[in-house]
Amino acid sequence: MVALTEHPEENEDFPPATAEGTLVLPGNYSVRAFQNVDGAITELGTPQNFKVMTEGQGSMPAGDLAAREEFHRKVARFYRAVSGALHTADDVEARLKSIREAVRDTPAAEKELDEEADAIERSDRLILRALRGDAELQKLNEPVPSSIKDRVEGIMEGERFSLSPPTPNHIRDYNIAVKEFGGELAKLRTLVEVDLVKLEKDMEAAGAPWTPGRVPEWSEK
Repeated sequence: MVALTEHPEENEDFPPATAEGTLVLPGNYSVRAFQNVDGAITELGTPQNFKVMTEGQGSMPAGDLAAREEFHRKVARFYRAVSGALHTADDVEARLKSIREAVRDTPAAEKELDEEADAIERSDRLILRALRGDAELQKLNEPVPSSIKDRVEGIMEGERFSLSPPTPNHIRDYNIAVKEFGGELAKLRTLVEVDLVKLEKDMEAAGAPWTPGRVPEWSEK
């Protein structure tokens, strides 16, 4: 099997082995090459077509092959969503750091805005703990429950070069992770689209300094 990958994202929350993503599924593909010289991007040659096949595919029962490919496709989509959620939760932490600096320069509303920021930070940390585990306990080599990231990593590593249908353990871990992730993603969406938006509107109303991600309001009147 050609070691091409889907969703090759760089994310420090995923170790190098899994940061490559899942192997692409069998099928027809094309590749294009470009070069960047002093900001000028030009294409090299012409698109090249090729076909990816699974080694031993011909000897696999059609049902097993279909089950394998469908599961790999679901895991790839899930990996993308988990990775995106981790980036989003980390981004909330970064925005809160800037927010707290701005709040200190808004003494008239500092207490109220700090309380809002504290609530968002607590929720965000709980979401991050569910997504990637308890980082502090991990540093102490203490046993911690499997996180959503742990489960998807284990599935990807175990299934990366598999020529068999997904194992019962991988299916179980996938179902557990998907169920847990659905709840955490809903919390994260509320945190970003409701709570953080409200805090930034309150900051704007209080005349707090600008912070990244916030569009200032202005009127000459």
